[in-house]
Amino acid sequence: CVCVCVCVCVCVVCCVGLRMSSGPEKCCFTFAERQIPRGRVVGYTKTSQQCSNPAVMFKTQKGRQVCARPSDRWVKDYINILDSKNFGKQTPLL
Repeated sequence: CVCVCVCVCVCVVCCVGLRMSSGPEKCCFTFAERQIPRGRVVGYTKTSQQCSNPAVMFKTQKGRQVCARPSDRWVKDYINILDSKNFGKQTPLL
């Protein structure tokens, strides 16, 4: 009986640990309806491929994170501008 309880506890701990470590850090479920003013954007990152919705997260001067659709023309333009300023690297959203 004690062995069964120990085995169940070990399985629960392992499953919870796997669930916590395997998911993406941040995903987007709502997206900017309008273009963000370019002067307010200071960085971006792309969400994980594990997220159900592909997205670009822009960081504003005030530290806000705004989700946008990577297929939108203005999003592509902003990424190109930011990449040219940062030598082709995504900017961290710290």
